Amino acid sequence: MDPLDGVAAFVRVVEAGSFSAAARRLHISKSATSAHVQRLEERLGVRLLQRTTRRLSLTQAGATYYRHCARIVEQAEFAEQAAHALQREPRGILSISAPDTFGPMHVAPAIPEFLARFPELAIDISLSPRHVDLVQEGHDLAIRIGTLKDSPLVARRLAPSRFVLCAAPAYLKKRGVPRAPDDLLRHVCFGMSLMPWGDEWHLVSAKGEHRIAARGLLRSNSADILRIAALQGLGIALLPSWAVGDELRSGTLTRILPGCEPPASTIYAVYPSNRLMSAKVRAFVDHLARRIGRVPYWEKGL
Repeated sequence: MDPLDGVAAFVRVVEAGSFSAAARRLHISKSATSAHVQRLEERLGVRLLQRTTRRLSLTQAGATYYRHCARIVEQAEFAEQAAHALQREPRGILSISAPDTFGPMHVAPAIPEFLARFPELAIDISLSPRHVDLVQEGHDLAIRIGTLKDSPLVARRLAPSRFVLCAAPAYLKKRGVPRAPDDLLRHVCFGMSLMPWGDEWHLVSAKGEHRIAARGLLRSNSADILRIAALQGLGIALLPSWAVGDELRSGTLTRILPGCEPPASTIYAVYPSNRLMSAKVRAFVDHLARRIGRVPYWEKGL
């Protein structure tokens, strides 16, 4: 038996003046209420209530014990109400982990509107290229890209993450535009160490699979660094469309070999539990999903 059950039953009996009235407040039977109080007295080794056929009265020990316990039960009720309120309305601190490039580009811009809508919320966002342990590091929510390993985490799909080949117009003017996947072998191709293929691009086209050695002058685990290098005309990058959508629309980067790319990955929101999903997590995931859209905004016009 939880000791607090006996404490709560005792306090309610004193306040209600009878076991029957206390049982109604506790939503349990009269016999269960009486049993809780009896076990409490046995555990304490002291009688708390004098019982007669007509009335109940506190013993001296019971009166002292009640003064302390009443405050405990009151604070427990306040705590329970606060917990319920957090489930109903977004408030408190929302701790988010996001990838170090996708986070600034697509999570951070969604935050101001969200905070304006929920003024009782604050956000603590951490950026990392790795998949952090949400429970161990105390995060409510993480944005992850790629294949998810089996885990107790709940995942909600937000958008596809499609890769495109791209380069600056100045580079293509100088080195020529690749017309077939094998043409890439004569070009400077950046390696992306964060991705499974590393220094070998695995591309798929209507003609099958193509493996291209990406052993140019630059290798990085950062899509942002590779995007900047491509903009400066250093070579060809294989990057997610969410990282270069604006540049492709503006023409500062040119897409190469459309239809020849790796299989699309997926962007997820992951969180520890859906059964007791807090209002703040639900609200932010819904907000981010709406902002991205069914067709991701970074894909429009490509």
